Amino acid sequence: MNLYKIRNELNMGVPLSNIKLRVTDYVRVSTDSLEQKKSLTNQKEHFYEYIKSNPNWTYVKGYIDDGISGTSDIKRDNFMKMIEDARSDKFDLIITKEISRFSRNTLDSIKYTRELLSYGVAVLFVNDNINTLLSDSELRLTIMASMAQDEVRRLSERVKFGMKRAIKNREILGNDMMYGYKKDKINNKLIIVEKEANIVRKIYEMYTIDNLSLTKITNKLNDLNIKTSFNNKWSVSTISRMIENPKYKGYYCANKTHVIDYMTKRVDYLNKNKWIIYKDNIKIPPIVSEELWQRANLLLNKRKKKINNKQLYLYSNKIYCKCDNSLFYRRIFRKNKQDVTWVCSKYLKKGKSYCDSPNIRESELNKIMFDLIDNLNINLKEIEEILLNNYKYYEIDNTHEKEKIENKIKYLNLKKEKILELNLENSLSNKEFKNKNEELNKEILELKNKLNHLNSKSKINYKQKLNNKIKNINKEKIINIILKYIKTYKIDNIIYLDIYLNYNDEINFNKEFKFKRGYDTKSTKRYNIFYKINVYFVDN
Repeated sequence: MNLYKIRNELNMGVPLSNIKLRVTDYVRVSTDSLEQKKSLTNQKEHFYEYIKSNPNWTYVKGYIDDGISGTSDIKRDNFMKMIEDARSDKFDLIITKEISRFSRNTLDSIKYTRELLSYGVAVLFVNDNINTLLSDSELRLTIMASMAQDEVRRLSERVKFGMKRAIKNREILGNDMMYGYKKDKINNKLIIVEKEANIVRKIYEMYTIDNLSLTKITNKLNDLNIKTSFNNKWSVSTISRMIENPKYKGYYCANKTHVIDYMTKRVDYLNKNKWIIYKDNIKIPPIVSEELWQRANLLLNKRKKKINNKQLYLYSNKIYCKCDNSLFYRRIFRKNKQDVTWVCSKYLKKGKSYCDSPNIRESELNKIMFDLIDNLNINLKEIEEILLNNYKYYEIDNTHEKEKIENKIKYLNLKKEKILELNLENSLSNKEFKNKNEELNKEILELKNKLNHLNSKSKINYKQKLNNKIKNINKEKIINIILKYIKTYKIDNIIYLDIYLNYNDEINFNKEFKFKRGYDTKSTKRYNIFYKINVYFVDN
């Protein structure tokens, strides 16, 4: 589009509708509610008819962003596609409802309208009566966009105020899909759903009384095909949050999070000492007793600390007693400091009278496992696939570095707003504004590229990260990858090991092993230890 020619025509009084143009439209609603869906449809139909009714205009298929907030342009895929298509000269004019639909950020509104004009594309904001082809459009756009941006800020403040009022008035917050309850919005209370509540009680009992781990509880619920409120499978994190939630013991709980920035919508999780929490058995009837809840949370915190402090070894959490399903713990073998032994946890706590399971030397177990690895048809590609299934993405903790870049970008955007204000007040010439603005844009672009690189690194495909490990893989690494667990028991003087592998093979590894224990000294006789091995191949 020849902007100079069209501006001259407009200045001479020629209506925009009399100029031959290729016209498209941009429509956005900020939520996916039924009302907003209806608004979206109405807008699309209106603009389609509006453009088609003008014989001088050629309709170009429009762009829709459905249920996406206008505070960030990066998330609006179709908006960004529209900018790219403008660069490719696919249309001359964009029609949109109002500035708040286009962008609620003053700088973005000006940035994108200027960018579009550089491609020979104008924007018509129908409700605001702003046409970016006209000379006064940028001043009016700045004012209107600032008002739209401030409306977002005020809306955020109103929401925060409303939340504080709701907490003060003891209103039940959150969605109505909390497992075990349904929300009575009229009477502002929770009602117990007995069928689900029984599952909640069972979870607390399994965790405290049966002493099952979160993983075992998760597997048990999923094996029974019990679904969550959202009809999903259970996960360890879901059950952990359920155990920590004070509502299940009949306590009101709020102020768990707060929004740091209304533009980025970044949320921080507050420490528990900042939560607003008090007993309210009337609005929130308890599903479990306070004693059971307290017991479960003491155990959860204890286990979390233990996991954080625990050093993991090759066979950690992988050896179980077949008699009582207790986990084996690693212990230093007293008479030979060079070796370690794996012992049943129940045996350690209560003694031989409660559990007669064998003590397994790690050196002996290593020889058995190494021999097993030698007999397997190891395919490194299959090993790689197992790793990929276990860890979909390799997370790199670069949060602090990303936050520093985001804060710098925010600071530079504030500088851009400042120089824009100075330019509009004629305190900064257009040339100075342009030079400073370009410098800032260049610096922001470099920072955004760096941020994109960090984001891509934080969700890099695990396969890329594993390449070197796969090349240099050894037997211990293979054991760590394919060993699911070992069940062990003892009959007379024979130790039985049932080894379960996350691997597919057809070998029949039913072997016997003999090891010498003891020392060639007068005080200690040497004796034989016999192992019988059965290997089972299971799905990962």
